[in-house]
Amino acid sequence: MRARSFVIAALFPLLALPARAADVLPAYKATKLPGAPDEAELWERASGHENRLRNGGNLVRNRQVEAYIESLADRMLGSSIDHLGVTLDFVVVADPVLSAWAYPYGTIGIHTGLMARMENEAQFAAILAHETSHFLQRHSYREMLQRKTQGKVGKTLGFLASLALAKETGSFDPKAMDFAGDLWQNLATSGYSQDNEYVADEEGLALMMRAGLPIGEALPAFKHLAENSVYGAADPRKMWSSHPRLEDRIKNIDKDIKDAKRKKGFVEAAPTDPLVYYRGIAPVLLINARLDLEERQFVRAREALQKYLLVRPEDPQAHYLVGETYRRENPRGPDFSACQGAYQKALAHDSTYAPALKELGMTYRLQRQGADARKAFEQYLAADPGAADAGIIRGYVKGLQ
Repeated sequence: MRARSFVIAALFPLLALPARAADVLPAYKATKLPGAPDEAELWERASGHENRLRNGGNLVRNRQVEAYIESLADRMLGSSIDHLGVTLDFVVVADPVLSAWAYPYGTIGIHTGLMARMENEAQFAAILAHETSHFLQRHSYREMLQRKTQGKVGKTLGFLASLALAKETGSFDPKAMDFAGDLWQNLATSGYSQDNEYVADEEGLALMMRAGLPIGEALPAFKHLAENSVYGAADPRKMWSSHPRLEDRIKNIDKDIKDAKRKKGFVEAAPTDPLVYYRGIAPVLLINARLDLEERQFVRAREALQKYLLVRPEDPQAHYLVGETYRRENPRGPDFSACQGAYQKALAHDSTYAPALKELGMTYRLQRQGADARKAFEQYLAADPGAADAGIIRGYVKGLQ
């Protein structure tokens, strides 16, 4: 991962003929990027947004996850942009909302919520390929030229790129998003044009085929995006364009898939093993499960944890969190068997795992099972004698004697 700064004046003469959107070549046909002073300026402004996001403290910095995403992107891109000396970067943001976006110079932003929701590598690749296509087609720059003025560049990064940064600062301040506040306000309330979205959808399928992935998985991948309403993020003007437009795009993707399969020489790729995907993004699954737990999205949290446990079944933390989804969903019971069973599984892998011991004791206490509660509390105190609530737990133990 690397921060960027682009010195526009050093790259291009001050006086240059304005480019036209129709003249903008895809990245893999271009001789250099950025290709003109105004594109370099767009890169500079987007870089300011990315740098602020990276410095915000809400990123997932895990080399295993980064390497997995990079390897998937390499399979899709091949050597198509090697001549430019440009490589894709990826920034993973800890946020349960399903979103991804592309910066104009090739950094792809991805929310943990999107990664956790996908069911296999091909579904994740479908979204990754779509965003990569926006970069390859230089859609940010094309739309800026189509709108003539930077104040109308609008359709570039999408609402959630700005929202991710707003979460870091605690407020949505367009002027703080970049050096040109109007630019980012437009970015925050727009999406790409319908034509450019369709192009990215179609090219995304081509990238999937290059990587040997089943393109049919793109359909359920994009259908998942309509589920963002569970996080209160359903405003159609601020999320993947309008809901009707998302429905139109899903129909268009379905048509593109059928057209591709009818072409001579098409070979259906083998299904992808979900475990390969879960293994590659395992840390993300655990992180997002915690986020969903805090959002009271208990079913989603459990789904992510179940995926995680398929590849890391001996992790006591994951079993404990499964228990927490059940306990917080029904904190007063009356049936505590599900959460207690999960806590017991955590302790089967680590008998001193303090959080599970504590919550196990609390559930026994609520059920007036004094002996079991006292035993669990005593084990908790032995496992974590310096716990902040040790005094309270000792009081419980004394009261249960």
